[in-house]
Amino acid sequence: MYLVDANVFLEVLYRRDRWAECYEFLNRVKRGDIRAYVLHFTIHAVSAILGKPDLVSKYLSELSTWRGLVIIDSPIDEEVMASELASRVGLDFDDGLHYYYAKKMGLRLVSFDKDFDKTGIERLEPHDILRTS
Repeated sequence: MYLVDANVFLEVLYRRDRWAECYEFLNRVKRGDIRAYVLHFTIHAVSAILGKPDLVSKYLSELSTWRGLVIIDSPIDEEVMASELASRVGLDFDDGLHYYYAKKMGLRLVSFDKDFDKTGIERLEPHDILRTS
């Protein structure tokens, strides 16, 4: 199973260079063909970037219908542990939170952020998953 980083969502929202593969991956999660997790933190981060309440409302309403998506709520004590772990591994807070939950739950991380490559957790890009599923 997979933990999806914010940059996969943002790739689609901003129609960046690799938006099509991210769109296909996220559509498979939406349909339930692929099971994936996302941090509530990530959902809030993307919502903050979107900014406009009407866009956020559409985004959240859409996510709530995705059959293959599980949202992870993180209690403060685990965020403290993630922050301390991030400091030891050399990551910033949001990457540390993803690292913490990927390790804790045995998830592979779906991200374009190469900072994870130095951590020992498996980082995949959407095209890696699309090729095998």
